[in-house]
Amino acid sequence: MKKQLFRYYLPLFLIFSFTVLAFQYNREKQYKADLINTLLGDTNEMVYNYFESKNGSLANIDSLISLFPHSDVRVTVIDLKGIVVFDNAVQDVVHMENHLSRKEVQQAQQNGSGSDIRTSHTNHKRYYYHATKFGNCYVRSSLPYDVTISSLLSPDNLFLYFWLIITFVVAAVLFYISNRFASQLRHIQIEHDTSVRRRLTHQVAHELKTPLSSIIGYMETLHDNPDIAPERQRFFIERSHAQAERLNQLLQDILMLNQMNEVPQSVHTEPVCLNKVVKNVLDDVELKLQEKNIAVDTSFGGDVWLKANPMLLYSIFRNLIDNTLAYAGENIKVNIALTSEDAKCFHFSYSDTGVGVTPEHIPFLFDRFYRVDKGRSRKTGGTGLGLSIVKNAVELHRGAISVKNKHNGGLEFIFSLHK
Repeated sequence: MKKQLFRYYLPLFLIFSFTVLAFQYNREKQYKADLINTLLGDTNEMVYNYFESKNGSLANIDSLISLFPHSDVRVTVIDLKGIVVFDNAVQDVVHMENHLSRKEVQQAQQNGSGSDIRTSHTNHKRYYYHATKFGNCYVRSSLPYDVTISSLLSPDNLFLYFWLIITFVVAAVLFYISNRFASQLRHIQIEHDTSVRRRLTHQVAHELKTPLSSIIGYMETLHDNPDIAPERQRFFIERSHAQAERLNQLLQDILMLNQMNEVPQSVHTEPVCLNKVVKNVLDDVELKLQEKNIAVDTSFGGDVWLKANPMLLYSIFRNLIDNTLAYAGENIKVNIALTSEDAKCFHFSYSDTGVGVTPEHIPFLFDRFYRVDKGRSRKTGGTGLGLSIVKNAVELHRGAISVKNKHNGGLEFIFSLHK
């Protein structure tokens, strides 16, 4: 439980943290780029103002450039047609290529300013360029893209270190909280399991007491009265046998429920044809169905294959049929149908036209040892575990089950089984 909680919350936190880190990284990187663009943009504006103040003359502009903070700044003046009219790094600009295709110039043409990092076609040095469009020309300033500029553009590692520390602290806190939470859940689960086991033990003891008391009573009668009439002896033996059968069925049901509840992951599954399973169930109870004149109709629309445990699949339909035989009455009809299917599950309906139950009993029909009519249940030999077994077996097959009274009489069980 502790590992599951930690593995669940830690990835969520890491995803959130990496998102914040990426956002902050890009934000800081953009901030650094904006600082350099502002610096070079100011340089462009000073060059243009000087250019305008001299009535378009570029004479003595080198003296202005020498005053800039960066001695290695490169300044280029480009007319609106893309022809270079000045470049302080090139003596003869006549042979320079047209600059309208340069990325920073294209951006300046569209947005008023633009930047780019690339290798110069003229001197083959790598530069950080920033161009600004003015009324009659483009002014572009650039700095060599060396260690200094690269470090200026790189975000500080302070936030990264801060993020690593916070991540470690939060991960440790999550581990601690998940450990505490898992311990509390485990404690609550242990108390719940203990309460359930105590209640179940009491219920089991109560249920076992009735057939055992009957068997002991019949045997004591036979033991204490050796001269009892043969017909009476046969009666006591038959009753003892019936109670022993009921006791045996009760123990089998309890063992099956415990197996399903305690080690569900050990239940073996394989491809099973549901049609054959239902046919086996109906064959096994054919005589009982005939005795009560119960007709069973199945409609699956073809073979239904699913990955399941054959024994548990058999117990689902066997217990539903046994429940009908015990409580629904005589001269009725049963319908077992595949109602629909989707990508994951088959959906079924099991219904009868019997007597049904009063509404207040519906929410408790799947509870262990719950009986609508206790006297009648014991008389018919029911253990009170059949529908609980059905519910557990359905859930082990990653399905769900519900029950309701039909409008025209009888019960309807609606359940799904995973493919």
